[in-house]
Amino acid sequence: MFWRVLYEIFVIMLVITYAILLSADFSVHPLLTDEVMDQVDLGLISFLVVEYLVRLLRAKDKRKFIISNWFDLVAMIPLDHYFYLARFMRVMRLIRILRASPFLWSIVQSGSMRRVFGVVSMIMLWSSLAIYLLEYGVNDNINSFGDALWWSVVTTTTVGYGDISPVTPGGRIMATILMLTGIGMLGALTANFATHWTELHDKKPRNDQDRLTQELTKQAIRHIQEIDQLTETEYETLKETVDLLYRRTRKEQMDKQKNEVDR
Repeated sequence: MFWRVLYEIFVIMLVITYAILLSADFSVHPLLTDEVMDQVDLGLISFLVVEYLVRLLRAKDKRKFIISNWFDLVAMIPLDHYFYLARFMRVMRLIRILRASPFLWSIVQSGSMRRVFGVVSMIMLWSSLAIYLLEYGVNDNINSFGDALWWSVVTTTTVGYGDISPVTPGGRIMATILMLTGIGMLGALTANFATHWTELHDKKPRNDQDRLTQELTKQAIRHIQEIDQLTETEYETLKETVDLLYRRTRKEQMDKQKNEVDR
């Protein structure tokens, strides 16, 4: 459990770091150069190759695994020396390392998390656009939509760096709205993150549940085949087993339908 959590944290930091590097402007930075990015890509490809081989060795049906994970193989192809393919391949690798984290990939697939992200993103973009329209040309600190988005993030989190402050009445009204709703939005977001993390790492492995269902099914079939020889006690046990199997399968079907709806 400890190593699994440590791996999740490592991949999350890797995703964030690589996403930041992809958005960085290397032409104005003295340390971030194309050579450094090439080394980062090489290290990332090495990590993805090792991770892929480990999963391949653990797979029961290796042919099926290779076919179903073709995207992973494509993302590991080192085509960065072709300039027009470099950014495309890097975006593919970002998606690939996102898939390497069960937690992050389950967030992408979770309907409830997508709804929470959708609401927060909508409010952030709305407030950023509003403050940009209200403050651009009036406020010397807001010269682009990126400045407005940064202000919205800082205000929503109630950090209040003070580097950007609204000067128009409309801008101050927007700031008030964000400050009042920011705590609630962040609380909902972090609560959903925590719940999702707990459900992912603390739930009982599905293989164990399937194995128990299979054992109960075999036991019930064996008793039914010998029903004419069952004692009263064995017959009562058979009825209880069938009832338990019915409830378990119904619950599994409902959980499966719920997951499909969330996706």
